[in-house]
Amino acid sequence: MVALRVVIRQTQETLESASIPDARLEAEILLINILQVPRHRIYAFQEQELTSPQENLLAQCLERRLKREPLAYILGHKEFYGVDLAVRPGALIPRPETELLVEQTLFLSLIHMDGGQMVIAEPGTGSGAISINLAIHLPMARIYATELYQEAIEVAHYNINRHNVADRVTLLQGDLLEPVPEMADIIVANLPYISTDAMPNLQPEVQWEPREALDGGVDGLDIIRRMMHQAQSKLKQSGVIILEIDPGQVQPLEELALEIFPGANISVEQDLARLDRMFIVDLSRSED
Repeated sequence: MVALRVVIRQTQETLESASIPDARLEAEILLINILQVPRHRIYAFQEQELTSPQENLLAQCLERRLKREPLAYILGHKEFYGVDLAVRPGALIPRPETELLVEQTLFLSLIHMDGGQMVIAEPGTGSGAISINLAIHLPMARIYATELYQEAIEVAHYNINRHNVADRVTLLQGDLLEPVPEMADIIVANLPYISTDAMPNLQPEVQWEPREALDGGVDGLDIIRRMMHQAQSKLKQSGVIILEIDPGQVQPLEELALEIFPGANISVEQDLARLDRMFIVDLSRSED
């Protein structure tokens, strides 16, 4: 058996040999999950030796990772906005940039909450990441999370119950906003927005994720376009739509939004890389 410090280094080198980014970080994450210790404690176990079952588990994980299977699928969970979520193939892995959708929705909720009551709709919830976090931070809100695909529904159902928000998040199966039973104050969504032509050029890890959660058609806007038209009958007159987008989609989306919601106030927020990432349609600030 080999000491942990040596195992970490060997694991890092193995990952680097496959050109996997952040190899040291991934090596540590793999080991803390196998050893079931907090990351800050791993350095206290540098001379500890792995047991045979732990060595076998590490070998299995590395075999999968070297095939470029996403680390989150191998571990079976991913942290999003401070909440640990179960993930598995069939549901998109939550991304750090999508946390901005949660932050923006929480900010806008301060403006739109009517007497403490609010209705939020999240079409295409996937793992339930956005709706769960909103339910945790907005206990007075009624949230409808919709999803079309059964595998993702199962993941979202598990996460919603695990985090004890089933009394605030109603999970509905169906096409985008169609199943939502009442008008929403806020519609927030991370829908597929990658163009079909760009799909083959995505990172190898992304190719493991469900295509239906990524591919937005020829211009990347097929799903978003359909949802925007549905929103005509699902959004309150003073409501807001918040979407994660590709930076190149701002102009066509603005034209679409103003066609559907004439006079609406359109704004765009940037992500940490200073790329246009959030598209906001605010009917409460419509221009006369």
